[in-house]
Amino acid sequence: MELMTTPEWQRLLSVDRNLDLRTLFAADPMRAARYTLHAGDLRIDWSKHLVDDHVLAALLPLADLVDIARHRDAMFAGERINTTEDRAVLHTALRSPRSASLLVDGRDVIADVHEVLDRMAMFADRVRSGHWRGATGERIRTVVNIGIGGSDLGPAMATLALHAFAAADLQCRFVSNVDGADLHTALADLQPATTLFVISSKTFTTIETITNATAARRWLTTALGDAAVADHFVAVSTNATQVAEFGIDTDNMFGFWDWVGGRYSVDSAIGLSLMIAIGPDAFADFLHGFHVIDEHFRSAPMGANAPVALDTGPFWSCGRTGAGEGGGAGTDPSTGGSASAPWRPAMAPDTAVDAAAVAALVATWVAALVALFVALLSMSLSPMPVMVVSDPGQVLS
Repeated sequence: MELMTTPEWQRLLSVDRNLDLRTLFAADPMRAARYTLHAGDLRIDWSKHLVDDHVLAALLPLADLVDIARHRDAMFAGERINTTEDRAVLHTALRSPRSASLLVDGRDVIADVHEVLDRMAMFADRVRSGHWRGATGERIRTVVNIGIGGSDLGPAMATLALHAFAAADLQCRFVSNVDGADLHTALADLQPATTLFVISSKTFTTIETITNATAARRWLTTALGDAAVADHFVAVSTNATQVAEFGIDTDNMFGFWDWVGGRYSVDSAIGLSLMIAIGPDAFADFLHGFHVIDEHFRSAPMGANAPVALDTGPFWSCGRTGAGEGGGAGTDPSTGGSASAPWRPAMAPDTAVDAAAVAALVATWVAALVALFVALLSMSLSPMPVMVVSDPGQVLS
């Protein structure tokens, strides 16, 4: 489908783009309330976007035109919407309740997910309680997660955000940079006898991760000997052969699946370090927050769907200000741009992509971000709702 040749697209191009926030708020005293969505415990205020009812009336039909709902439903159903790798995209299954069921290629992936979560919980409890001991019989005081990309960023960020819920007598550190200074800094004040390493690599061949893991093993074995590896290293991987060759007991290997994308993997065994830090019960609350937004994204109508709103609003704003076209802000008079320049989307008309697939994937990515906010909020020390302003650059002054 050539999205930019459709009547819906032409209607969007014809919408008045010369909007002013002061005028919009003055004309509609209820604007803040009308342009606020609720998803779980989140209060999402996008009233300060330069949009009005006419803009929304032109934007929402585009969501229908590119069939976001169908792509969303295909994702939840386990269809292979990752066409590049011919894989399902099922991060939502990672936080589905135990009572759910989803068959992919004839296998119930929800049951598989909870089998791994149960093993993670047993292991985390052993570490937190002191039942898991190092080679010298001392309890673990520091967990060092070694990974890169999604095997580092998600759990590192969540561990920092949820520090208030972490065990007071247990530290978690994260190493991702292949520069040896990163690992050196992380280990500088640690004792090998009380340190546990979590090596996170699906294939157990990721060069940065294995380089750091090998250096960490050398640091440990220099002090405690080769036999100590099994007591101080566990793996998040699917490559049992490589894990065993490294010296890790495969009973302490926690797997995940090829339908788990890296940026979404904190809900999988990649989150083991986080679970050790905050405990299995809190980790379950964390997953529940994700699930709340998954269900909102699945069921809320397009006009009241937070991920869709957080997708379409910036889409309009980027086109209006010229963002995405070389970094300029060319059509917003307040930034010195040309008021007469035509509105353009961030995606140029001759871009050779499947616009429907892009729109759907962007919406699901935004849904994942919103889900992360709710997951963190579900564990917040304060019950107060959070206001998220999706375009902080367009505020009243």
